[in-house]
Amino acid sequence: MSTSLFAADRPNLIVIYTDDQVHDAIGYSNPDVKTPHLDALAARGVIFDRAYVSSPICAASRASLMSGTFPQENGVVGLAQQNFDPHRKGGEKAHLTLPSQLNKLGYHTVLHGKSHLRNPLHYGFQTGRESGPHDDVETFADVKEFLATYKKEDPFFLWLAPRQPHMPLLPAQEWLDLYPLDSIELPSNYRVEPLPNSIFNQGVPGELFFRDSDYPKNAKKLSGGPPRSPEVMKEFIQYYYAVVSHLDHQIGAFMTQLEEAGEADNTWIFFLSDNGYHLGDHGLGNKITMHEESVRVPMFAVPPKAQQNGGEQVRTKSLVSSLDIYPTLIELAGGEAPADTRGKSLSALVANPDSTQHEYVFSECVGVGGEAGQGHRMVFDGTLKLVLTDTDEYHLYDLANDPDELTNLFASSKPLPKELPQLHAELSTWMKSIGDRATPALP
Repeated sequence: MSTSLFAADRPNLIVIYTDDQVHDAIGYSNPDVKTPHLDALAARGVIFDRAYVSSPICAASRASLMSGTFPQENGVVGLAQQNFDPHRKGGEKAHLTLPSQLNKLGYHTVLHGKSHLRNPLHYGFQTGRESGPHDDVETFADVKEFLATYKKEDPFFLWLAPRQPHMPLLPAQEWLDLYPLDSIELPSNYRVEPLPNSIFNQGVPGELFFRDSDYPKNAKKLSGGPPRSPEVMKEFIQYYYAVVSHLDHQIGAFMTQLEEAGEADNTWIFFLSDNGYHLGDHGLGNKITMHEESVRVPMFAVPPKAQQNGGEQVRTKSLVSSLDIYPTLIELAGGEAPADTRGKSLSALVANPDSTQHEYVFSECVGVGGEAGQGHRMVFDGTLKLVLTDTDEYHLYDLANDPDELTNLFASSKPLPKELPQLHAELSTWMKSIGDRATPALP
């Protein structure tokens, strides 16, 4: 693929942004998951195998993509959105949101699905709405109507945000039938319940609270926190995969509608999720921690038809941040991202998947208790992940030799890697740059 396409004449831009989809809940990464439409779509572009979110919690992750900044910079650190400045119509930073930037570049901007930042018209989208929980009759129906009625004077930017596979998991039987219970395998790092360590905490510092304990008792066996028996967890995974397959079917129908509307040939499509999801690994459900299952998501980019690769799968192992979406879209639209944008355009990586996008990626989840600064942070160099937990404990994982993140090198007999001081320095510099507190010394 060529970077010349990034100077092409005003392509349409679509982001398909799913909810709580873990990185390997997609067919091209896990053959146990049936997503034929997404697999075929991804094969026409570039798959980013190591994509990490700025924060593994819904509202914070979404505000980051809309602002191009980390949570502690834009004010949305947890689920509360009141501190998102563009949220207040006409706020001092309203012109810096992604839709506002694209409006200035002549795009018609529209959001359908889950905003999680309240009214999308308040932070720059010209049309669209925060839809309810039923994607079939709301999100995808709204988008179908948009494609059928859109007047083509200007290119469009569509943020399509289905609510799946977020809880509650309510798939129809036809999707459950794809996943017989006896075919479901538990994660290799599955536990019945988490170890009593701060790195697994999903509540306020020191609490050792574990999520998904507040779902209704009538939600079959799919509710409740740990302990989660193998039987309960297999049923949860069955339902989760079934919902992902249903979502895949809906996206396939959407792609057909895009073709029928005559818009597919001049449209860039980006696919990713707001965060991952624990499926019993480490004894956890939900997200919020700095483990791979929480901070890593499926992600790919598909260029307009003339620049596609003919269906031969192209994948890159380079580290990618969800914050890269913001400058990439602005570049595709012919603009230049604001100076304080945290991400980096994906243009060079799309052109050369063997190149390096980031030497390090960072993530934070520091507002679980409603107060900024309370939570977990991480830096990852592609091999070593350094995590600062909510009670100032350090964990270090070598993902090349320990992909399940089972061995904290600080607690092992192995010598600590020589890269550790640099990793700590990178974490310290990043935390200072986003307005975080001082970084504790290494143990």
